[in-house]
Amino acid sequence: MAAGELLVVAIDIGTTYSGYAMSFADDKYTIHAILGSGNRNPTRVSACPTPNKVPTALLLKPDGSFHSFGHEALNHYNIEIEEEEQKHWIYFSRFKMKLHHTANLSRTTMAVAVNGKELPVITVFAFALRHFKEAAINQISTYSAHDVDPDDIKWVITVPAIWDDGAKQIMREAAYEGGLVSKDHEERVVIALEPEAAALYCKSVNLTSAAVPNVECTSLAYESGTRYLLADLGGGTVDVTVHEVQSDDLIRELHHATGGAWGGIYVDQNFVQLVESIFDKKSIEKYRREHRGDWVELVSIKFESAKRCAQEDGTLYVELPHTFHDFMKDEEKKPVKDCVNRFGNPDVRLARGSLSLQYPEVRKLFEPVFSNISSHLKTLLEKVPGVKFMILVGGFATCALLQNYLKAEFEKSFRLRVVVARECSLSVVMGSVLFGHNPLAFLSRRVKYTYGVESSRDFVDGVDPKSLRTYGDDGKAKCIKTFTVFARKNSEIEIGHEIIDTFSPLCSDSKEVKVIVCASEDENPRYTTDVRKAAVMLLPMPDTAKGKSRVIKVFMKFGATEITVRSEDLSSGNSVGRKVELDFL
Repeated sequence: MAAGELLVVAIDIGTTYSGYAMSFADDKYTIHAILGSGNRNPTRVSACPTPNKVPTALLLKPDGSFHSFGHEALNHYNIEIEEEEQKHWIYFSRFKMKLHHTANLSRTTMAVAVNGKELPVITVFAFALRHFKEAAINQISTYSAHDVDPDDIKWVITVPAIWDDGAKQIMREAAYEGGLVSKDHEERVVIALEPEAAALYCKSVNLTSAAVPNVECTSLAYESGTRYLLADLGGGTVDVTVHEVQSDDLIRELHHATGGAWGGIYVDQNFVQLVESIFDKKSIEKYRREHRGDWVELVSIKFESAKRCAQEDGTLYVELPHTFHDFMKDEEKKPVKDCVNRFGNPDVRLARGSLSLQYPEVRKLFEPVFSNISSHLKTLLEKVPGVKFMILVGGFATCALLQNYLKAEFEKSFRLRVVVARECSLSVVMGSVLFGHNPLAFLSRRVKYTYGVESSRDFVDGVDPKSLRTYGDDGKAKCIKTFTVFARKNSEIEIGHEIIDTFSPLCSDSKEVKVIVCASEDENPRYTTDVRKAAVMLLPMPDTAKGKSRVIKVFMKFGATEITVRSEDLSSGNSVGRKVELDFL
């Protein structure tokens, strides 16, 4: 940690649940985590209880000001506010997935509340981050006899490793808007990749504990030379990384992070589709409009709780709100039980006001999601041989059905051990605290895309398309819009390694050079015509004395959790490097 930083506070905003944790620099393994009851307990990594997170629920007043977050937001919206008034209140839940599903993120990307009200997604995250900042600062005095200045805090914000650079930038800018730090002190905000953070937590548990379930197995996963796959199974996404432990105890990434939208909420979606099949879809849509709070409670609380307790060959009971029974009796002209009987599926019944789902029907809700996860993991394991352990973390990893499914699919066929991490729903936020103390715990990372810039070169007949041919002042044929690579997809780059290139201005009086950074899914892109314009890089060159002969050297780091750039203006004689803004939005 930098001088003056006394503690690390990590904030993990998940799709369904969120939380924060902290520890002091002089005792980094004593991590204080929020408890679902509202109390906080100091817990050592070696002997951590099971604190609950809070629902990712943000409630704003009708005028747009902050009201509450978490359980308070959920309860106030569902219980305290009259149904007729709910349409005026601005309630957001599961807004994290907006950053995964939006192809071209920008500062104007909007998140949609339950009542249809839109706010910039940066602002929504800023409200959440500000809430956790205030909660953390209020608790710091509980753990320290000395006053802690907010400037003494390093903040760590978790993000899925599969997110694009633009999504990471939105989280960073939300931290500024939420008041964690000002942009002038950006170094006090660190972006942590969720599966990496979880790996650090699992590793630290094993190194400091002698009484952890599966400790023998998980300790072996962190022996030198061992390869393991870590799957962060969250509410929205599945985030997968493959690591190898080095002899110096550092961790090397063997494949760039992969994954997809196969989290627990997609089981929820299958449940909603089942409800729409049992009853009339238009009736369900009307119920959702007229009883917003009860619908949120049905899916986000009632079914969520039942889902986590699902067992093989067991029955899943989902309690229906009393308003649901009354509404369907008026809308369908018959009681809910008759509607369920009309559905004609013996595995779906009504039992004392609850939907009763027998295991064959339960399996239908889960298996499409499980299949997507399994297919992806098999493809990855075929690319990276020698993996001995599959470590499961994240809230969805608490689901016994998923645990058993993955063990059956992989332990024999791939000759590896499937291990469920201790306190798997907390491994990300706890590990992010450790990452804040030691961001150099990783030896190297793999590049997610091929990054480069647009340039021109000599035209190659029979290879380059004629549509990209042009002629220079010397009459030679040139190929425009060619892709010059800085870092290639899935290439291994050590932490701290800099890739160096030089640029010159096109005009003699230009005081900056504008560089468009491109990103491609291909490892060997030849042209920029079919790639994504990922970012804009502005290189300052205020001294124009040497005109177009000026040269600026650029140093790019692709091995950290965020891409960073600095530059040196060689022509001006000023060799002092300065940070370069890299705008992915």
